[in-house]
Amino acid sequence: MRKLPPLSALKAFEAAARHRHFGRAADELFVTHSAISHQVRSLEDALGVALFEKQGRQVALTHVGTRMLHAVEQALDIMAEACADASHPGMRGDLTLSAPPELAHRLFTRIAAEFADRYSDLTLRLLVHDSDSREVNPSADLTLLYDLPATDWDRYWAVPMRAIDFFPVCHPALVQQENHLAQPSDLARHRLLHDDQDGKNWATWLGAFAPEIAPPRGNLHFAHSGLAIEAALLKTGVALADELTAGEELKSGRLVRPFTGGVPSPGQYYLVYERRKRDDARLAAFLAFPALAPYLCESNSPIIEN
Repeated sequence: MRKLPPLSALKAFEAAARHRHFGRAADELFVTHSAISHQVRSLEDALGVALFEKQGRQVALTHVGTRMLHAVEQALDIMAEACADASHPGMRGDLTLSAPPELAHRLFTRIAAEFADRYSDLTLRLLVHDSDSREVNPSADLTLLYDLPATDWDRYWAVPMRAIDFFPVCHPALVQQENHLAQPSDLARHRLLHDDQDGKNWATWLGAFAPEIAPPRGNLHFAHSGLAIEAALLKTGVALADELTAGEELKSGRLVRPFTGGVPSPGQYYLVYERRKRDDARLAAFLAFPALAPYLCESNSPIIEN
């Protein structure tokens, strides 16, 4: 028989060690600060070693605690995977997603990779369709569309993603150089990177925040926002972006927002799939996947219902 401490004590230790803070661990596990302290103390007593040492308001792991954390994290991951496999026995075979190129490249590649790591027995395929397509991809289990098509809604189901705003983004160097971007009117001295061919998106933003300036010359127009963002990363100019296409670059600091103003997108993205696949464990697991959850509407409920 294995001699193990209570799982609650191991979970409390792992959360406290990861946060380096008992209070934040308590918030994560929805318990009190004293409950975390008690669980950690009981684990230390059972092992006969100290796992933490105080450093001001935070705590630091001892050498033994550091080694313990690595092992406990692996054990909890294995248990979580076993539970997920038990609750999703159909997590084998293929799952095919289809998205516009800008989101396939800038958002769903990362989510798909994390999902594939989580469900290693599942083959995930990521397809690309035209950015302006309003047709459900018949080769895909799940299609990401901008605005809903006029289609047979007795056959399809749609899950809305969060509404997005468009805002300027650029390389950090453009806000640090001599002719830096301090206010929207400074865009008159910079090249605009367009994600459309008629310039309507930038015209809308300029109309809202810098109506006094003439449209800058030497603009570049791209087939979709993913290419415009790539150009912005190369310090070519200023692009319009949103949290879906540039969220990771903004978090990492590779891109910055020179101004705070944004304009709401006139449309919205939806994840569309056939109603007959509503009970598919693979599809359900992807729609409930934590990496995707921040981009879905809070209710995460389909909007097309009979």
